[in-house]
Amino acid sequence: MSVNVRDRQGRVEAMQKMLRELGMRWGMTCLCVQVSGCFDAATEEAVRAFQEHECMPVTGICDRETWDCLSDCCRQEREECAPVTVSILPGDCEWCLSPGEEDDAVFLLQYMLRALVTEYDLGSVPLDGQYSEVTEEAVKRFQRTAGLPASGRAERETWHALADAFNAMER
Repeated sequence: MSVNVRDRQGRVEAMQKMLRELGMRWGMTCLCVQVSGCFDAATEEAVRAFQEHECMPVTGICDRETWDCLSDCCRQEREECAPVTVSILPGDCEWCLSPGEEDDAVFLLQYMLRALVTEYDLGSVPLDGQYSEVTEEAVKRFQRTAGLPASGRAERETWHALADAFNAMER
């Protein structure tokens, strides 16, 4: 049985997304690989790190046992998170967050960005309620992907696009 190159890329991309998701949830940056569909050296190292973390034989190959364990870990992590639908109401649109701010609204922004790191290439997003340069860069990356001006500020259009993307993601 031959595997179509497009099918293989899709499987590798799915594996990379799962590794990335677990890396963000577990705080293991070594799992946060670029989602490219290409099984490169960084992906192999992430698979090795995952296998070691899960006390599996460390081969760097995503065989059936590794795939099943990876899938199960992602499913368990998702089940532990209550599904939440985010609505941005007209009164909420006064929120315009900028670098240097520190409050619960920044924490919510970071939470939503972190949830989207596997779907968008947002880098590592802290969850500390501080609008740092790292948070600003993640906002800019999201804005570019969403077709918005990449100001790095969380304004009305950014909040709405972020809520739409967050609500549409598979949880």
